[in-house]
Amino acid sequence: MNNPASTDARNTEIMGHPPRISAQRTEAVLAPARALMSQISGAASGGTATVADEHIPEMLITAMCHRELFEKVVSVSLQLLKDPALPRRDRQLVILRVGWLQQIPYIWGEHVSVSKKIGLSSEDIEQVTVGSSSPHWNDHERALLGATEELLDNAMISDATWAILARQLDDTQLFELPVLVGQFSTVGYFQNALRIPLSPGNLGLNSR
Repeated sequence: MNNPASTDARNTEIMGHPPRISAQRTEAVLAPARALMSQISGAASGGTATVADEHIPEMLITAMCHRELFEKVVSVSLQLLKDPALPRRDRQLVILRVGWLQQIPYIWGEHVSVSKKIGLSSEDIEQVTVGSSSPHWNDHERALLGATEELLDNAMISDATWAILARQLDDTQLFELPVLVGQFSTVGYFQNALRIPLSPGNLGLNSR
């Protein structure tokens, strides 16, 4: 699904309807959301961060309906963000492929922006929509995208793909890879299912 008509239809399916759970901007919800957002922003910037309430994403506020569970989900995301084992480019290629294959407008749009900030080109991003079959990639990048495709299709990485990955990745990085795929799939499931609104500037699956 990588043509504009298909992506428009998917964006509409997910984002063309009201959220299924309303975000409650009460102080009881905002206080823990504020603390979590500070952790997330601090992990991303490598320091501490204070975030104004109006800049707390609707996703985070909505997820406070199950605070205990969401905080555990966020703890994994924080580990992957704050102290990742995988190189940043590798990580972003994997996240983008998850977002595209599972047609998650929120993840795709947000991580197109993140990917550009760390140096992925517009052509890199376009070729992620094609995947491991594109001649654009070197062997390692093709194996990263292939591993993501295999995990989402069959919950397994083939021996051939693993062998290529193991040329450059150590055991810690090889362990992190399927966790990364699973984490962003999990987040995408509730972003899509709850129809959480996109952040300003996020064009969903039309982002490039």
